[in-house]
Amino acid sequence: MRRSSVATLVCAALAFGAGAAHGAERHPHVGRLPGFPAIRGVVPVLGSSAAVESHEKLVRGAFAAVRSRRVKGLAGPAQRNEGFLAACENEALFLSSQDACYRGGPVVHGATVHLIVWQGPVEEDISTEPNVKLFPLGYVETLVRYIEDVAHESGAQTNVFAVDPQYFDRNAGGETTPGQYALSFDRTTGVTVDSTPFPKHVTGGCTDETEYSKGPCLLDSDIQKEVETVAKTSEKGLHDIYVVLTPPGVGGCFDSSSGECAFKQYCAYHGDFGGDGVTAGQQTLYAVIPEVGEVEGCDSRVHPNKAGGVDAAIDATSHELGEVITDPIGSQCKSIAKEECERNAWTDVIGQEVADKCLPPESTVAGAYGEALGELEIGNEASRFNQLINGDHYYTQRVWSNQAGVFEGGCVQRAIGASFRVSPGAAATVPITFDGSASGAPGDPAVYWVWSFGEGEQLGSTSPTVSHTFAASGVREVGLTAYDAYGNAQGVVELVNVAGAPIPSPPPLSPLLTPSPPAVKEAIALPLHLDAAQLAAALGLLSAGRELAGDTLLGHVACPPACAIVARLYAKIPVTKQGRRTIKLMAIGSARLTVAAKGVGALTVKLSAKGRALLHKRHRLSCQLRMSVEGQEGGTWQIVRSLTLVGSGSVARR
Repeated sequence: MRRSSVATLVCAALAFGAGAAHGAERHPHVGRLPGFPAIRGVVPVLGSSAAVESHEKLVRGAFAAVRSRRVKGLAGPAQRNEGFLAACENEALFLSSQDACYRGGPVVHGATVHLIVWQGPVEEDISTEPNVKLFPLGYVETLVRYIEDVAHESGAQTNVFAVDPQYFDRNAGGETTPGQYALSFDRTTGVTVDSTPFPKHVTGGCTDETEYSKGPCLLDSDIQKEVETVAKTSEKGLHDIYVVLTPPGVGGCFDSSSGECAFKQYCAYHGDFGGDGVTAGQQTLYAVIPEVGEVEGCDSRVHPNKAGGVDAAIDATSHELGEVITDPIGSQCKSIAKEECERNAWTDVIGQEVADKCLPPESTVAGAYGEALGELEIGNEASRFNQLINGDHYYTQRVWSNQAGVFEGGCVQRAIGASFRVSPGAAATVPITFDGSASGAPGDPAVYWVWSFGEGEQLGSTSPTVSHTFAASGVREVGLTAYDAYGNAQGVVELVNVAGAPIPSPPPLSPLLTPSPPAVKEAIALPLHLDAAQLAAALGLLSAGRELAGDTLLGHVACPPACAIVARLYAKIPVTKQGRRTIKLMAIGSARLTVAAKGVGALTVKLSAKGRALLHKRHRLSCQLRMSVEGQEGGTWQIVRSLTLVGSGSVARR
């Protein structure tokens, strides 16, 4: 998480991405989304239930505010500072799914990690700085081993960094470069131990008075100077990441007046400085890891490495390195006078980076770590672990993977594969077998499979093979989300060509039978008893596969059974990526409708300007209509329809 204002754990929305750690003036209209709690770049301290609830409220409020502005068309005029606010492709899709989306900036492609151990002056194995202690025995060595292990396993699918390759970037010419999990580290040249005194702030100073910070307090400007000193002996740019460790007793604040400090508001943070604040590649990347062992809200209290709080530091380092790789720059977007500034890479629509998203409310504090891989016996104690990297055991939080589901991502602690085979000769009206047994990772097979056949329903199974019958021929989207035993998931969508139904054999001759009277359908007493198909009929919703001319769809909604509906229309665009044909969903229309009890309303889904242009260009669009429906008694339904739009001068009303 990039460093920025975190006092918002107790206040509402502040400008974010404004470089608060650099002492920049806060401009209320630069880099701001409504309701966003300004926690980019920081691992917040969630040390009490009140802090967790405040954090959850702010994040939910931010999403609600952004949705409201997008739906009502109140996004406001374009900002000069578009590095963060630039709309992602298919922003409506990312808004509904809460996936991370690409903001146009670079990601890190293979970086060298440099570790700066800022201990301060020491004499006879005792720190000469007041209230500063030495790093605990084994602390630095264990963290060095961790970074070494992560670098050794670069490119592997077996740890949390395996999600990074999905997060790509683009150059100025529009060419896409896949992301990477590729780090290097050399313990002989990559570790700097600094024994110089900590800076003294005579005026202003820091305000972090906690039991963990009774010694010097480092401002972010002090950290940058320290990194700059070490970076002078090395190359600068996005191929180097500097991780700064500070010892017990040393605190930190973003600046001398913010009051946003270590152990109160943040556990760790990352940022960038240098260059011109615009051009990618000139910045110096850094992360700050205070000694947070036993700090409530920073230490998970799970210690597979009994080395004086180093497990908490490893957890924070994992968080920050993953976010530096996928969203390295953006800290310097602070001047309203600039026409543009450095662009972020991957965040969700309220600015959370991939590790931020797996803190509450996406996960509970405990759920942020997922299922343990096993347990270690250390002396007379046992400790869980959820990462096994180069043979060593660690416990670190999960991160967000857009690929963790067919239509929406999720938090994972490793990457697994998802793939399936289709029985040959797929044809309409004939059962087709789908086999997802190849999903999973070596030593970590998939144990649960969720299938989507593009007809508005999903099928979950503990068996890797399922059978499905399509009513009609055509190219069908089949989605699979595979899960392993630890809750990690991966989604994949493939196009399946379904041939026409075989010609049936003539029925055998049989005696005339008196038909039985039709069965009387049981009356539906409550809206909650409706299934998705019954609800679709009650809404007058078009059946799957219908062709529509025009750019407006109408449906009449009564309450009950339906009282609130959010509808989104997506064009299904076939694309070829790395030799594999997949489907890209492009948002081309949306609508929201609330109907009073016993009332009736008209649901109108109009094409956006992008949708009309696309229909005009292609004349025919394969589309998907997704509807989220709420009934007056609290029932909720999800309905998906595959439709076809055909270009026409008339408006179709159904």
